[in-house]
Amino acid sequence: MSFHLEKQKLTCGNLSRSTRLLAADEKSGKLAVLRKPKSSEAHDYVEFYSFLSGWLAFPELTVCPENGSIEHMMFIENGELMTSHANGSVCFIDPHNNMRVKRVQVSASTIWSACKHPSSDKSKSTVALISHSSVLYFFDINAKIIISSISLGVESRLFDLSSSGKLVAIGSIDGIILAGNGKVQQTLKLDRQNRRDPTVAWTVLFIKPSLLACGDSRGTITFWNPDVGTLIQSVSCMQSHILTLCWTNEILYAAGVDPRIIAMKEVTCETYEVVNRQIGPSKDVRSLVAYENKIFSAGEDHDIYVCEKFCRKLQVQQQKNIIVAADVVASAGENYIDIWWKQHGEDMPFEGSHVLHQHYEMIHLAKIYAPSKRIITSWMLSSCGERLVIGTSSETTLYKIAPTASKLNKKIVKFGTFHVAATAFHVTGERFFAARGDFEVVELLVTESSKQMKSLVNQSECGAAVKMIVSPCGIHIIILTTRSQLFSINSETGESRLVKIDMSIDITCNFTSLFVLTAASGFSESTDSKKVLYEVGLSNGIIKRSTFLNQLRMASTTQNRVYPELPISLMDVGHGQLMVTSYGGGWSIVDTTLNGVAYTMNKPLTNENAGVCVLEVTGEALPKACGFKLKKFGMQ
Repeated sequence: MSFHLEKQKLTCGNLSRSTRLLAADEKSGKLAVLRKPKSSEAHDYVEFYSFLSGWLAFPELTVCPENGSIEHMMFIENGELMTSHANGSVCFIDPHNNMRVKRVQVSASTIWSACKHPSSDKSKSTVALISHSSVLYFFDINAKIIISSISLGVESRLFDLSSSGKLVAIGSIDGIILAGNGKVQQTLKLDRQNRRDPTVAWTVLFIKPSLLACGDSRGTITFWNPDVGTLIQSVSCMQSHILTLCWTNEILYAAGVDPRIIAMKEVTCETYEVVNRQIGPSKDVRSLVAYENKIFSAGEDHDIYVCEKFCRKLQVQQQKNIIVAADVVASAGENYIDIWWKQHGEDMPFEGSHVLHQHYEMIHLAKIYAPSKRIITSWMLSSCGERLVIGTSSETTLYKIAPTASKLNKKIVKFGTFHVAATAFHVTGERFFAARGDFEVVELLVTESSKQMKSLVNQSECGAAVKMIVSPCGIHIIILTTRSQLFSINSETGESRLVKIDMSIDITCNFTSLFVLTAASGFSESTDSKKVLYEVGLSNGIIKRSTFLNQLRMASTTQNRVYPELPISLMDVGHGQLMVTSYGGGWSIVDTTLNGVAYTMNKPLTNENAGVCVLEVTGEALPKACGFKLKKFGMQ
C-alpha cells in the first residue's frame, strides 16, 4: 500500500479567547466559563463544559443571555447558574436547557458581585448581591425576590464579597466593609504602600466564621478576626495584585497579576505560611475554582489550567470548534465561521514511491458571520461539506457551499432561516434535523418555495442535545445529552431508546451499528484496563462488541508527548473502518468488518492508498496582556 501522512496549519478564532470567570458545580460535574466578546457591541456569553474525565473537558452548551455585560456568576443549590449583569439584573441559566433563561431586575445600577449567604433555616436559599450604588441586597433564590437590603453609605468602588451567614465582608478601596444585622458593623482598614496609591481589596473570603482572608493590590494576604475586627496576620507573598482566592482541602490558594499559584496552609493556630508555588499560567489569573481537591485557574491566557502537584493545561475536545468534511474544513469564531477548501493540484506520487506527496493546498474560501453578528451557540457542517448550519440564541440559518462555482456569489448561498434556538444539528442529504430545549427533536423541511418544521420527539428532563448524528438510511437519530446520556430515536415512529453506556464523548454510525467512544471518569490516567470503544446495534440498542484502550495501540505522530495517548475523537473513514484519535495526534485504525478490533500502520490496510492529515490548530491572535516579569532578588 501507499501511505500518506501530511500536516496542515489552521487558525481557529475560538482558540484565542481569554476567560473572565470560572464557576464549578461538583454535584453535576459542570464547569462554566464566562467569555467577554472581542466586539464591544456583542453580549457576554457562558460556555458549559463537563470535566468528569479530569484533564479533558467536553464542550456542551453555549448560552448567551443577550443581557449585556456579565460581572459575576456562580452555581446555586438547584444546579442553575446565576449571573449578575451591568444593567442591575440577574439571570438564572439552566445548564441542561438553553431556552430556560430567567431574568430578574434587582437594582438600577451594576451588580458587581454575588455570593451564597448561609442561613440556619435549611428551607431558605439566599444570596448576597452588591451594587454600584453601595447597596447590599439579600435575594431569595426560590421566590426570586429581595428579602432585605443594607445601604453601605460609601462612594468608593466595591469589588468582591463573601458571607459567613452572620456577617458579609465587602472588599473596597483601602478597606473591608463588614455588614450584618441590617447595618454596617465596622470597616477594616488596609495600609497603603505609599500615600498616592490606594490599596484595593480585590478579593475576600471567609475561611471560617471567625477567620476572614483578603487579597489586595500590594500582593499581600491579610487574615482578620471579623468578630472583633483585629488583624491576625499579614503575609506578603506575591509581587503584584492578588485578584482571586480559593479554599479547598484545608489549603488557601491565591493568584492574580502575578500568575504563580501559591498555596498557604495553617502551620500553627491561625498562622498561615506559603507551602507551595506552582507555575502554569503566564499571564493574569482572574479566577480560581476547586473541584475534587484540584484547582482550575483561568484569566488572560487562552488556556485553562489544572493544578494539583503541578500545573498543566486543561485540554478541550475541539469537535465543536473544527469540522473536517470531504474537501471542506470549517473553524469557528465567536460570531463567524471560517471556510477552508482543499484545492486539488497536479502533484502525483513518484512511480514506486511508498509515500504520497502533498497533492492539495488548503485555501481560505470565506468568512461567514452569524445574522446581526450574534454569538454563535451551535453550528455544524454536513459530511459532504456542502451544507453549513449556524445557530444563535434566537435563530438557525442554513447555507449551501459550492467551492467550484464559477461566480463568487454562488460559492456561499444562504438557503433559509428558522426561528429555532437549537443546540445540535445534523444534515443528511436534503433532510435537516435539529434539537432544542430539554429535549425536543425537530425536522426542518426546506425547499425553494416553503419552510416547514415537524416535531419528531419531545421528552423532558433528559438534558439538552450536545451532539447529534443520523444513520445513513435516515431512520435512526443518535443524541448525546448534557446529562451524559445517549439516546437512539426512530425518526419514523418517534420511539426513543436509552443506550446504557457511561461517559460517552463521541459517536458515529453506519447502516447497522452505532460506535461509541467513552472516557475515564476522574483524574486517573491508568485506563489500559478500561473499555473505551463500543459497538451497539441500532435496531435493539444491545452492545455487540467492545475494546480496551491497550488494544487500540495508538500510533503517535509527534515525538514530544506531554499528554497521555487517551482517545478523544472518533470518525468514520469509510470501507468499514474507523479512526480513533488522541489529543497529542495519536491515531488508530479500527476495522469493524474483522473480529480483531484494532490495528495501526504496522499492519496492512485494505485500501490501495491511505492518507492521514494532522491539523495543527492555533489561535488567530496572541493574548493582549503581556506576561508578568518576576522580580529577582536585588532587582528594584
